[in-house]
Amino acid sequence: MTANMTTLALNLLISERRNHRLVFAGKIIELLQQNSPNSEDEKNRKEDFVSVIGKCIQNPNCDDRGLFFEYAQYYADAIHGKTVSALA
Repeated sequence: MTANMTTLALNLLISERRNHRLVFAGKIIELLQQNSPNSEDEKNRKEDFVSVIGKCIQNPNCDDRGLFFEYAQYYADAIHGKTVSALA
């Protein structure tokens, strides 16, 4: 998949239709599953990200949208092999 994680995240946040947000969320989750490590900490981080994705699907203006984009940036960097710092 050639889409960038952050591009998908931005598209999810600006989509007016819920079904479009679901499509972008599905692509984000697919990228997550294909490209990130599977350590115990990483599994927990993925679960947290998926939870935040769900909140943003329901309401793209929710309070967690900043956290959502931080996760997207973290995984975009991880996928492209950049050094990533842990999310707080």
